[in-house]
Amino acid sequence: MWLCPALLLVILSDLCFLGYSTAENLLTGPGAARGRERGSLTVQCRYEPRWETHRKWWCRGADFRSCRILVMTTGSEQEVRRDRVSIRDRHKNHTFTVTMEELRRDDADTYWCGIERTGIDLSVPVEVTIDPGYSTSSNPLTGPGAARGRERGSLTVQCRYEPGLERHRKWWCRGAHWRSCRILVMTTGSEQEVKKDRVSIRDSHKNHTFTVTMEELRRDDADTYWCGMERTGIDPGVRVEVTIAPAPGRTTMAASVAFTPSTSMKTTSSVTRSLLGSTYFLLLVLLELPLILSMLGVVLWVNRPWRGSAGRPGRRDDENR
Repeated sequence: MWLCPALLLVILSDLCFLGYSTAENLLTGPGAARGRERGSLTVQCRYEPRWETHRKWWCRGADFRSCRILVMTTGSEQEVRRDRVSIRDRHKNHTFTVTMEELRRDDADTYWCGIERTGIDLSVPVEVTIDPGYSTSSNPLTGPGAARGRERGSLTVQCRYEPGLERHRKWWCRGAHWRSCRILVMTTGSEQEVKKDRVSIRDSHKNHTFTVTMEELRRDDADTYWCGMERTGIDPGVRVEVTIAPAPGRTTMAASVAFTPSTSMKTTSSVTRSLLGSTYFLLLVLLELPLILSMLGVVLWVNRPWRGSAGRPGRRDDENR
């Protein structure tokens, strides 16, 4: 008599479990997700209204009853991050998103989108596959190879990367040698622009490109630069040779400066001639002064008064007598 109700209770329990998890579609997911080694992947699961404030989670393991929860929301829309996994709920859209970063080959497994509730939690499986990463011999980055700007102007360099590397940090580096170049500016892994001094960088995940802009260019900015990306192992990079052309007004300025010494030379020449003339005059005076003094002495000698033996002036008439 008691066996039938007990058996009926077990059957109803199983039906409830199946109904909440699959039949009623209270929670749905993509079923499968694929990412590349050292890259990232995003999984979005959707739930029905009224489950907004329930905690959502991401669980790993083939068996739902024994899977290990990697990350869980707080019931709010605030992002929660743990190690390489993050989760965020969107109440308005009735979705929650899971992101796994820095993927490894052994991340391939069965995962579950889940919602915590009284009784048996809602869940839906997601099969995650990880493709091999890029080998060190191949470069996931490409760039223009060379860029040219004008002094006091600006230049823009755009480098492209392969899908799956969106959240990796990108940077702009200066120096002839890749291993010792100096990083001038680096992204945060997001699409937000980062600016440092005269250099800025911005990543566009949708276009798989990041753009570097150098402003207020100087002649000594000409050098070897690198588009680079941070990742586990050896960072990939691509060389960009930057040349800086003279500013448009530079030639005119040079001509103006060249003309100034010419004016100075003219002024110096006139001053020199003036000094030479003055020296010639002094030399002439010094040479003629003895002659003038000699003539003056003769005149004075001829016109001097004559004196007698007694000291009185003598007369020429008496001498004639």
